Amino acid sequence: MKSHHNTIKLELYNPEYKDAAKAIASGNSNMKIPANMMDHFQKIFNDWSSKILDSLEGADNEKNEIGKDDGPQQELDYWKVRMRKLTGISEQLKSDNCRDVYNVLTASSSSTNSSVAKPDTKIYLATSKWRGIELRVTEALNEAKDNVKYLQTLEKFIEPLESGNPETIKEILPALMNSIKMIHTIARYYNTNERMTGLFVKITNQMINNCKYNILNFIRIRNGDMKKKGPESDDVLWDDKLYPPEDLIPMLQSCIDLKVAYLKQYEFTKERLMNMPKGKQFEFSPNQIFGKFDLFCRRVSKLIDLFATIQ
Repeated sequence: MKSHHNTIKLELYNPEYKDAAKAIASGNSNMKIPANMMDHFQKIFNDWSSKILDSLEGADNEKNEIGKDDGPQQELDYWKVRMRKLTGISEQLKSDNCRDVYNVLTASSSSTNSSVAKPDTKIYLATSKWRGIELRVTEALNEAKDNVKYLQTLEKFIEPLESGNPETIKEILPALMNSIKMIHTIARYYNTNERMTGLFVKITNQMINNCKYNILNFIRIRNGDMKKKGPESDDVLWDDKLYPPEDLIPMLQSCIDLKVAYLKQYEFTKERLMNMPKGKQFEFSPNQIFGKFDLFCRRVSKLIDLFATIQ
C-alpha cells in the first residue's frame, strides 16, 4: 500500500504567467493569452485531473488489498491515511495555484472576446470534468472523516484485543458490541451491511490472532520471560515439559469460551435491536463473521481431546 501513503503534489504553474492569469481570471483584461501560456495551463490542468483520479481509484483498489487476517487497527489506519491524503488534495484544490489555472481556462472556454481566445470545446469539457472531480474529492474526504470519527470509538478496545488474553477480551465484549451497534445505527457512511460485516470479520481475526499468540506464549507471559523470543511454530505444544497438559488444556479451553461469549453477546445485541423495530437491525451473515472462529475452535477442541488423552 505504498502509494496510498504518498500525498500527491499538484504541480505549480509557471510564475511568469502569474500577472496575466490574475488579470484574465478577474475578467478585466483585454490582453490576448499567449499560445504557450494556454498550452502550459491545459497540460498542467490535465495532469492534475489524471493524478487526482488515479489517487481516488487507487485508494479504492488498495482498500481491497488489506490483508485477510488483518484486524480493526489496520482498518482504522487505512481511513486515517486516506483522510490525510484527501485533506492534502482538498487544500491544494482551494489554493491560488489551482484557482488561477481553472479560472483562466474557464474564461477562455466561455469567452467570445477575440482578444482572449476562441471558445475551446476541449477546455470546456476539461473544466466541466474538473467540477466533478472536486465534488468526488469533497465527498471522499467527508466519508473518510466520518469513518475515522466512528472507528476511533473502537480504539479503547483495540489494545486489549491485541495485547490482552481470551479472558480479558471477554470482559470488554459488552462495551465493544455497544460501540459497534452505535456505528451501525448512526454512522453516515460506514453503516452498510458490507462494511459492518467487514468490521466484524476484522475483530474476529484479531481475536483468533490473540488466541494463537496466547496459546504459544502463555507460559512465557506467566513466568515474565517476554524478553526471550517466542516460538514460531505450534509444534512446540507437543513438548509436555514446556507445555504440561494440565496448563495447556485450560488455555485452549479459554479460546473456545471466548468464541462462545462473543457469539452470545452478538446474539444478545441483535435481539435487543429486534425489540426496537424502527432501528437498524443486525442483518449480517453469521457464517462470514464467525465461520473462521468456528473452524479454529474445532481444531482447538480436537487438541483438547488429544492432550486430555495424553494426560
